[in-house]
Amino acid sequence: RVAIDFGGTHSTTATAPAYDQLKKHLGLTHETVVMSELFQTVEPHISMLERFDVDARYLGSPGGVIPATKEEAAERHAFRDGWGVVWEEGPEYDENPASCMPVDGPFYNKEPDLAELESFEVPNPDNPDHFEGLAERAKALRETGCAVVFNTPAGCACLGQMIRGFGDWMKDLYKHREFSGRMMDILNEWWIQMTRNALKAIGNNVDLIVYADDLGSQQGPLFSPDYYREVIKPRHYHAIQTIKAEHDVKVLFHSCGAVSDFIDDLADVGVDALNPVQVNAVGMEPERLKERFGERMAFWGGIDTQRLLPEGTTGEVAAETGRIIDVLGKGGGYVLNSVHNIQVEVPPENVVAMFDSARAHRYGKAE
Repeated sequence: RVAIDFGGTHSTTATAPAYDQLKKHLGLTHETVVMSELFQTVEPHISMLERFDVDARYLGSPGGVIPATKEEAAERHAFRDGWGVVWEEGPEYDENPASCMPVDGPFYNKEPDLAELESFEVPNPDNPDHFEGLAERAKALRETGCAVVFNTPAGCACLGQMIRGFGDWMKDLYKHREFSGRMMDILNEWWIQMTRNALKAIGNNVDLIVYADDLGSQQGPLFSPDYYREVIKPRHYHAIQTIKAEHDVKVLFHSCGAVSDFIDDLADVGVDALNPVQVNAVGMEPERLKERFGERMAFWGGIDTQRLLPEGTTGEVAAETGRIIDVLGKGGGYVLNSVHNIQVEVPPENVVAMFDSARAHRYGKAE
């Protein structure tokens, strides 16, 4: 059967309300463990993983690589993370806990200042608290026989968007190139040192690391491919190749959206697999991706969460799951999962239909 992931990464799991629905549907009574308080995502219980024959196991630093502490904000709760970024819950949070959004940070709404940037104190990547117990958990996961997936911090682009503010970060790419480039370099070196320290603790008990840097929107890339190749690609290459030179790991790159223009570039920098494979985004048709990039890139995700999972029947979900396996899984190079995290509007019956169809599907036909 095709390899299956559920909860192996921060972007291949479910939100807490969706997970609780699924638990109730399956008659499971274990406690829900929240993986990320900021995003209200969960770490699936072993009973859930075994129910769906899941092949990946989540490994992350204790307490999160960007520690978040809860504080009172004006009329509702907010979080301030270790970078000084404030994340705020939406007004519907009490009824439907979901992702927080960054609303303020150390470089928000101000003119770029290189001196301020140079004096900015990044979280200590050598803080032993980040890695406490990591070696023991990795060893225990290795004994499961499943793929151990270590989730690294956000990459230099995504993290920059959080601490600068998305709009200003995007404008800096073109208007303030020196400031933007220096910020990416600082964050890149921080990511390398954090990941290096984590993998030193983990040792050989890991198969993949996740590198997350969103590059696309629904309609196209966030910036031109030429700009990416000139400015961001060299930094991705430096980060990924530094780690690969020191550790025998595969790299799973997470980017939402229409990123087909970047796939060859990602392969160039050392990426082995792409997640979440947002099949409804422009240029992300599964047949096109497999034909153009199947020899260079594995695909991880691909089951539509925009229409199919929330609105389709169980029969439609099962049929489309089988079709995606036949397309993206032809000759190997595919790990099945939903396109990003499963949300509360997805009926639990459809989650079961997706995973059970994957479990039953063999070599181009369902048994």
